[in-house]
Amino acid sequence: MSRASVRFPRGLVAAVSLLGLGCQQSISIEGAFNGPAGVATLLPEEGGPFDDPIALVSNSRDGEIVALDIKHGWLLATTPAAPFLASLPLPTGRSRLLGELVAWAPDAETVTVFAADHSTRRLIEAPWVTGVTEAGVPVIAAAVVVDEPVFADNDQSGDAVTAVSLVLRQGAAATETWTLTHNGATWDVIGSRSGRLQRAAQTGQPYLADGGAFELLLSGAATKGDTFTFSVDTGLIEHDLGGYVEDLHLARPEGLLIASVIDPELAEGHLSFFDPAAGAIVGTLTLGPGAQPGRVTTDPTGELLYVADARSPVVYEVLLDLDDPASSAVRSLSVAAPAVDVAWQGDGTYEHLFVALAGINRVDIYDLAGDTWLDVNPYTAEIDGIMLDAPPMGLGASPVAVPLEERSAWGARKTERVVAISSFEGELLIAEGSTGCLAITRDGPDAELDESNPFTDKSPISSEDLVVSESSLRSVIVNRCGGLARTEAWTATFDQTTATWEVEGTRSGLQTSRARSDERYVSDGGEISFRILSGDLPYSEGDRFLFYVDDGLMRATGDRDNDGTLDQGEERFEAPGRPVIVSYLAGPEGGGWDEVNRKTMALWPLLNSDTVARVNLSSGGIEVLWD
Repeated sequence: MSRASVRFPRGLVAAVSLLGLGCQQSISIEGAFNGPAGVATLLPEEGGPFDDPIALVSNSRDGEIVALDIKHGWLLATTPAAPFLASLPLPTGRSRLLGELVAWAPDAETVTVFAADHSTRRLIEAPWVTGVTEAGVPVIAAAVVVDEPVFADNDQSGDAVTAVSLVLRQGAAATETWTLTHNGATWDVIGSRSGRLQRAAQTGQPYLADGGAFELLLSGAATKGDTFTFSVDTGLIEHDLGGYVEDLHLARPEGLLIASVIDPELAEGHLSFFDPAAGAIVGTLTLGPGAQPGRVTTDPTGELLYVADARSPVVYEVLLDLDDPASSAVRSLSVAAPAVDVAWQGDGTYEHLFVALAGINRVDIYDLAGDTWLDVNPYTAEIDGIMLDAPPMGLGASPVAVPLEERSAWGARKTERVVAISSFEGELLIAEGSTGCLAITRDGPDAELDESNPFTDKSPISSEDLVVSESSLRSVIVNRCGGLARTEAWTATFDQTTATWEVEGTRSGLQTSRARSDERYVSDGGEISFRILSGDLPYSEGDRFLFYVDDGLMRATGDRDNDGTLDQGEERFEAPGRPVIVSYLAGPEGGGWDEVNRKTMALWPLLNSDTVARVNLSSGGIEVLWD
């Protein structure tokens, strides 16, 4: 039985622009999202009927789940007869507030989606692919009307109304009960999981529900207060796990679903262990008094689960016992603040837990092997994490090493396992798993003297000279650990009283240490270094060197054409979410001259930009934008 091909975009919505020279412009797919919140991936080896990796994205504002073809950068197509058309979304009800989700494929022919719904405080179970045809085409779950529609003559006036036609639309109709209530002139339409619709229905006129869930034509007479009711079933089931579902993790190969749950009434939560095959909770685990578990991550073995706490400055390390979840051992790790997210990264030589701190512009790194915090910046007395310009919003760890833009002295590309960091200001940064240094471009951090006014010479005339490094051919050396140096202007101003130079950065501020002529100077945070020569003519009060530093970081922003700047029509992304990393093989797989390449991508949901970006972690560039 052949598997479904995943190759073509929605008809007439893909705009591809590849420039022969210079930067590559991203592919843009329009009309797919309305507040994308969560991303789940499904690889061929994890089950299901697809040969290529796919993603499922939850819309927080219309209750739809949209399928993406990750490899080709299109919306998923599942119909060979019309490969230019995208598959229909998976509807769950227009008033749902969907969050995190996972795709469960227990075999090669079926896929079920589990998603958090914050509007009902439920975990929803929605069948998506229910089988395959003899030709290998996926069969998508269909909606059906449950029993016969019911008309209620509530004022006993002898009215009677029937449905001349009632047609459900696949990809729009969800499991819910629809109630049409006559208001004396028209029918108010309310769905139990879609809410009140804007458009009212009229007797004797064809009616199309908002969002296209159903078409209806009513015939007969009705008076105010009469109701017409029918129920729709797509196989969706709601499960009460005891509160809001904050995150979901599918333990493989056991297939047990682990949910972090917060009960708002009790102001505490627990981990819920759910068996997808049985459709039942098989255990719960309380992490501690007042614990409010948030996002989770695991080590590669799947035996250790790390859980962020949304309220307290603690991360829980759980040694899982999937046979008896309540017996799982819990250890608490104190952190600097409540954690937004956690991510495990390691390659056998190190084991690091990245902790994104809430309300603080920082990601801290815990060395699990050494049981201590990793100091990203050894130049300072404090133990530093990764300093950001805005609060972190989410983390994603690569499952494999990624070739980065940075080159060695002999031209070899640095290769590292990485952690993608989503920041509140709409940037996606990439951190090296081993060091915590942010990944840099090929040119990397750099400094240039002000071309128009590199040296301000106060009278009397002074010599002016900065030593040029033989290795870098630069007079100002910038730290190659990405993130230590920021993009800013620096000045060194001579103080004749102390015969020293006062050093200040527009963002780093006035430095505690001062530079002395003929001595190598290093800034307080190790960002920059330089040496000023004394020269034949002495420096005088107020003499000043001015130079500019570029941080040289690889970053994804709203720069759609990847030219390094936000041009007209390009804006910073709004409300960025948690990146999800996927790695797959690209290129010929059946022989040939070209090498099969592995591509590692971040799928990055951007809630208020109504966009999902595919970011290449090797370059930091945006390759696809699903708008």
